[in-house]
Amino acid sequence: MAKKCAETESELFQMAMEYLARRDHAEKELRQKLRTKLDKENEQAAQWLDSVIQRLQEMGYQSDERYIEMLVRARAERGYGPQYIRQYLQQYQLDSLLIEEYLDPKDKAWNERALAQLEKKFRQPNQDFKMRQKQQRHLYQRGFSGDNIRWAQARFDEQGFPDHDDLY
Repeated sequence: MAKKCAETESELFQMAMEYLARRDHAEKELRQKLRTKLDKENEQAAQWLDSVIQRLQEMGYQSDERYIEMLVRARAERGYGPQYIRQYLQQYQLDSLLIEEYLDPKDKAWNERALAQLEKKFRQPNQDFKMRQKQQRHLYQRGFSGDNIRWAQARFDEQGFPDHDDLY
């Protein structure tokens, strides 16, 4: 089955709308997908691409800022820290200033997310050195900073979760 090429600017616009209807895309990612739909022999096709992207942005259908916000929120909800998310976003070659705007490592919410990861993974605090190292490693691998980890471990130890047997 042959790949359908856009023969007009409006067809290219329609293809872009179909991609964006499925999910948000970064500008660069959308450009790459649409470039594969262009007829290589048509000299106007490159101009169409720029025009379509600009029109989508003006209409508010494509926004790198919204894309970054969505990805940060989605990855944070899955338990990842700011360093992991930053590295993940850099593969899309997005504006680093925009990324930093949404990934302030000093934001106290990252501490709470690190604590939630400890509670989810380890259930009960443990003063054993090996277990503390295991907790730290887990949080580092999820992209949390040393400050986030120290804060989360201190609160985790303070909480002293009760044994589940004591509840019955």
